[in-house]
This record gives sequence, structure tokens and C-alpha cells, in this order.
Amino acid sequence: MGNEEPVAAPTLDDEGFLKGAAGWDPAVVERLAALNEIGPLTDEHWKVIHFVREFYGEHGVGPPVVRIGKATGLTAAEICHLFPCGVVRGAYRLAGLPRPPGCS
Repeated sequence: MGNEEPVAAPTLDDEGFLKGAAGWDPAVVERLAALNEIGPLTDEHWKVIHFVREFYGEHGVGPPVVRIGKATGLTAAEICHLFPCGVVRGAYRLAGLPRPPGCS
């Protein structure tokens, strides 16, 4: 049999956000999606997740849904359908971003 190591459970804070960006990888995203009842993940989910990560890397904050839509070609309604728990609790969480300050 193979020597594949099992995927470690992601370390999450009390709000379910990933602790430490170094722990982010596609396998972790799949686990976070399952924990948050999102998916199965499609190419559209991944477009949003990758854009959110890139935007955060450049600006230090997560993008608003309007910017996500312009970058991905998805409407706000489509993004909300992909992440029914919301952009912050869905896309930001899966992208490995920290919870924004003041967000309840």
C-alpha cells in the first residue's frame, strides 16, 4: 500500500477561521468546506477562493463582494449561492483569511 500521510485536521480559532496562513492548502479547503456545509467545490468556488487570497495578499484585507464579482465574472447572487453562509464565513474562511475585525 502507499505511504500517503493523512491530512491533518486544520487548526481553527473559536470562530472556525484557520489559525495561521501556513496551514492553508487545497486539502484543508476541502475539509473546511465540509465543516461549513459548502460544496461540493466547483471551479467557481475555486475562482472566488483564489481571488480572495490574492486580493488579501496584495491589500491586507478581504475584498468586498462587488470586487469578487468583477474579478470572477460572477454576480453577487451567484457568489451568495456558492457561499450561502456569506462571503466572510464562506469564501474568506475557505481562503484562509482571518476574521475581519468588527465582523460579527
